[in-house]
Amino acid sequence: MKNTNVIAVANQKGGVAKTTTVINVGAALVLKGYKVLLVDWDPQESLSNFLGIYGAKNNIGSAMYNVINKSDFDISEYIIFNEKNGVSVIPSELNTMNKLEKDLISVRSKETVLRKVIKKVIDLDEFDYIIIDCLASLNVMLDNALTACDNVLIPCQAAPISYAAVPNLLLQIEDIKDDLNENLKVLGIVATMCERSNNSKMTVSMLEENYPDLIFKSKIDRMATAANSAITEKACVLSNAKDNKVAIEYRALVDELIERV
Repeated sequence: MKNTNVIAVANQKGGVAKTTTVINVGAALVLKGYKVLLVDWDPQESLSNFLGIYGAKNNIGSAMYNVINKSDFDISEYIIFNEKNGVSVIPSELNTMNKLEKDLISVRSKETVLRKVIKKVIDLDEFDYIIIDCLASLNVMLDNALTACDNVLIPCQAAPISYAAVPNLLLQIEDIKDDLNENLKVLGIVATMCERSNNSKMTVSMLEENYPDLIFKSKIDRMATAANSAITEKACVLSNAKDNKVAIEYRALVDELIERV
């Protein structure tokens, strides 16, 4: 059996490069020879759309409903391989996910449903890494992701408003660790969308000062190449452009990540 590592990429603040981080970390791991599954756990479908998937019938939400309803299903039918990036993905779907978020409130052991879906994936014995792209929230949906994973990777935009969200997420992680997932740990915090501005530099300094054991040495710059990668549907790390600094930074981040895992 493979030793499958399940990583949730989370931050309650939106626009901090969560999906960009998921895509590039996943693709960089593939470049190192690992088999990677990405799970789009966000109703906005950003990860799915990046990989060219829209309105998938077999999506992570419908898999969740099968677990809730105790229906037998083959999880492999929900997994799509994306040849361009070398990763597999279980996509999201807006309407299913929005309904799920409301229905989960009344489900027994509501925080553990995603863990049961992920267990089915692990039992396939195909993947070295499963990376969950979380929605920007601290609700029961995030509780599910934190209960299902081994590690949490926190992208934090190098801006004061993003930094302010980190303590609340860390508190929620501790609550889940105490009550539902005793092996859960914070893999680290990665500063993203870094700029030359004083605010950006100050935020990075605050992260380094207050979370010295968590902050990754690798930092991700704000560059057009990251934004433009959605147009090509191809991860930045797969580009050979010499001026693609973000690719170099994400590859360095993955080197650190592997060491920490």
